[in-house]
Amino acid sequence: MIEAHAVLTVARYWDIVMKSSSISGGGLTCAVAWTPESGFRLAFLGPDEADDGAIRLRLEKLPASPDIVPGASLMAQRGTGYAGVGLLDAVCLPERFAVRLLPSGMRKVSDTLLVLEAADPACNIRAETSLEISDGVLTVSTCIFNEGSGNVDVHRCAAGLLPLDDWSSDVILSFGAWAREGHMSRIPIESGRIQSVSRLGRTGFDGSPAMLVCERSAGADNGRALCAHLAWSGSHSVSVERLPDGSAELCAEALYEPGEIQISTGGRFTTPKLIVAVAGNGFQELSNRLHAFARTRSRRVSRPVHFNTWEACYFDFDSDSLRKLATQAAEIGAERFVLDDGWFIGRRDDSSSLGDWEPDTERFPDGLGPLISYVHSLGMTFGLWVEPEMVSRNSALYRAHPEWVLGYPDADAPTGRNQLVLDLSNPDVQDYLFVTLSKCLDVGGIEYLKWDCNRELYPAAIDGRFCAHLHTLGVYALMDRLQARFPELEIESCASGGGRIDFGILPRVTRFWASDATDALDRIRINQALSRYVPVEMIGSHVGPSPNHITGRVFSIRFRALVAMFGHFGLELDPSALSDKDKIALADAVEVYKRFRGWMHSGRIRTLPTADKHLDVTVLESADAENVLVRVLRTGMSARPLHARIVLPELQSGSAYAVSEVAFDGGPDSMIGHFSAEALTWSGLDMDPQKPNQGRLFYLSRLEPGRS
Repeated sequence: MIEAHAVLTVARYWDIVMKSSSISGGGLTCAVAWTPESGFRLAFLGPDEADDGAIRLRLEKLPASPDIVPGASLMAQRGTGYAGVGLLDAVCLPERFAVRLLPSGMRKVSDTLLVLEAADPACNIRAETSLEISDGVLTVSTCIFNEGSGNVDVHRCAAGLLPLDDWSSDVILSFGAWAREGHMSRIPIESGRIQSVSRLGRTGFDGSPAMLVCERSAGADNGRALCAHLAWSGSHSVSVERLPDGSAELCAEALYEPGEIQISTGGRFTTPKLIVAVAGNGFQELSNRLHAFARTRSRRVSRPVHFNTWEACYFDFDSDSLRKLATQAAEIGAERFVLDDGWFIGRRDDSSSLGDWEPDTERFPDGLGPLISYVHSLGMTFGLWVEPEMVSRNSALYRAHPEWVLGYPDADAPTGRNQLVLDLSNPDVQDYLFVTLSKCLDVGGIEYLKWDCNRELYPAAIDGRFCAHLHTLGVYALMDRLQARFPELEIESCASGGGRIDFGILPRVTRFWASDATDALDRIRINQALSRYVPVEMIGSHVGPSPNHITGRVFSIRFRALVAMFGHFGLELDPSALSDKDKIALADAVEVYKRFRGWMHSGRIRTLPTADKHLDVTVLESADAENVLVRVLRTGMSARPLHARIVLPELQSGSAYAVSEVAFDGGPDSMIGHFSAEALTWSGLDMDPQKPNQGRLFYLSRLEPGRS
């Protein structure tokens, strides 16, 4: 793209003077054209090879429309005849003059960073929207500067306002509820607004603050697609709107309550970042780009086999029973023992004690140290469940500091799971939690925190002042402070399972608990939906009890283990309830996971489309393409007795593979044979498990050239 003024001729209307600029990196190019009357237009966003340098804009004056073409732009402002939501709604105090931004400049800071500038000279307000390409992904954020004499009251401010290309015809959203996450809906962008929204102060079970946009023909491995993901863990809106003129735009923003965001004289306000990935070859390419981006933002750690105590014993334990449980977990092959809810003072059910983060003296008369030492002696590391943001009315903390609780001074503020929310916008609350959690961690030997958040923020106010935005920033600050104090500490984002899974919390955690549903059939859907954005190794996936405690469904150990295998593998059941045969089978499954995880957790995962709706085929390929696992799960009876061969597309062309079926009985794998990539793509293999709720796992090892 030439960095110069140019003339764009629009047929039948007029010549428009325009300045254009572009940035690129990691195979992605973004070009912006600035016209004085129509603002900052997105001239191109896509792969480098598709960028021919031409500027293709639609700047036509339409019948019964404004004389100046407004249209969708990157810093669009309402009040010009533009029909969209706009970038900013704000007023200058005390007069309450509306802020009206007009484009004022465009700065190319580097080959990967472009800053768009707008201003309101009457109010002395400036705005900058930064577009930056990093690791092949575009990030967008907006900063508002108050250079006026009074405060600026911001009602809303989008992180990014993204005009969509003509091919954008469908939106894909995820939705669900507790233990029912991961459902997907595909909606045509025909008229009006399609919105994914959370207003309760925390990203929730309806999925991440994200939205996929694609052309009508797009699928797993074909078609143009775009993913927008807001890096924020609080209330939010991500929407796509078809405007009356036929154009479309995407808007992503954190949601703010009245009076929450006020910028004082000389101050500034910066939005969260909008993360935008673009692909020309379907949803799989999109996921690969997001996974690569996520892996550069989250700390790389080993992935030990977890044993979590929750579904093994809930609140019913003492020090002796936990030692017994740890012994059984180690015998099966667990490498990390995570003590869940119930370990702290007076906690016997979910009605009390949150906030009093000291070991219960009846259960642990000598503290947690002896249990931690015992777990270490078994060769396992130790993790601990905490819920720092919450407090019970029946707790010493609440009795001492009721003014620290959201909803104060209302003594009857609504509860969820019998608990209230601490005000983490308050530095005193952050200090208390830092000191208290540090005291727990200073015991030594606690390498991992399972950080829960079992309810949303309602009311998100204290003393009548809204504070949800500052609360979310307070959560980030507390996590950052703890990890600075304990650099080796790993944190899992749990949030009831399925909540708070987003790119705002991602740099602070090493793992997400995808759902409290450990039912194997449900977890197939849930894990696949989450893996659109999150790398497989960050998805906590456990072998749960059978019958399942939520659904009541019964599955074999092998089937449950196969489902959990393609994630961060763990166990969440009572070993003493297993038969000797199942204990052996589970221990063998653990060894299979350990055998492959070294390359699985940097690999590429994809789900293959199948004609049989009861057949799930998932492929996990190592980053160097030398190793491939194919997991085949049958979830229901097929319509016909003859089962079709399963083909494996997108293997390395010209390569040959040794194919074997992985044994789950501790014995050797069953060699099937050597096959070319082309044969596996064209003819496939007999891989179908044939019966419902059964599965098979196949290992493909790429052969050196000349071997077949």
